[in-house]
Amino acid sequence: MSCDGYTIRLENGREICVPIYREVDRWRIPEPDPRTSLFDDIWILATINDGIGHIKDERLRKTMFEAVQGAARSLELPDGVKLGDGLFKGQKAFMAAK
Repeated sequence: MSCDGYTIRLENGREICVPIYREVDRWRIPEPDPRTSLFDDIWILATINDGIGHIKDERLRKTMFEAVQGAARSLELPDGVKLGDGLFKGQKAFMAAK
C-alpha cells in the first residue's frame, strides 16, 4: 500500500492510511543571482529550524537541529555577511514541544 503518511494495522490485518497534510509553500523559481539564492536558502533553513522545535521526540529533535546547524555552518557567505546570533538559537529546537 502506498501511503503519504502513516499506516495503522488493525487486528484483522487490514491497513488504514492516515495521510499527513502539509501547508503548501510556493517555492519560487530560483533566481539566477547566487546571492539571492543564498538568502532564500538561509530563509528555508530558518523555517526548518523553527519547525524542529515542535517535534516531541527529543532524540529526533536533537538530530535534526544538529543537521540544520551543520547546513548553516556550511553556507559560503559573501564578504561582509554573517548569520545573526538569534537566527539558529539552540534553545528553540531543544524546548519541550507542546
